[in-house]
Amino acid sequence: ANYLANEIFIKGLAQSKTFQKFAVHTDKHIQKYKKEGVEQLNSQLDELHKQATKAAYSTASSNAARGGGGGGGTLKPPQRPMEGIPGFFNALGRVIRRDLGIDK
Repeated sequence: ANYLANEIFIKGLAQSKTFQKFAVHTDKHIQKYKKEGVEQLNSQLDELHKQATKAAYSTASSNAARGGGGGGGTLKPPQRPMEGIPGFFNALGRVIRRDLGIDK
């Protein structure tokens, strides 16, 4: 009974000019909003990329001006932090000094 009702309902919609117009109209709106959304997303990503690049270059140039960068521009491998309670207090102290502006 459900199958028969579904078949009649689907065939009725498929043959309805009003439903076809509604479906085409809805599809046009969905495609338009989808295109606008993609364009807006791309513009926001471009702006984010510009800001990130600007921040990265300003950080890199300020580090180079201060003589940072670890020995004339060569990179050093990261050092393993201290473990346990002493490591925790060491990291906590660095964060507090940084927040207070004592250690930069």
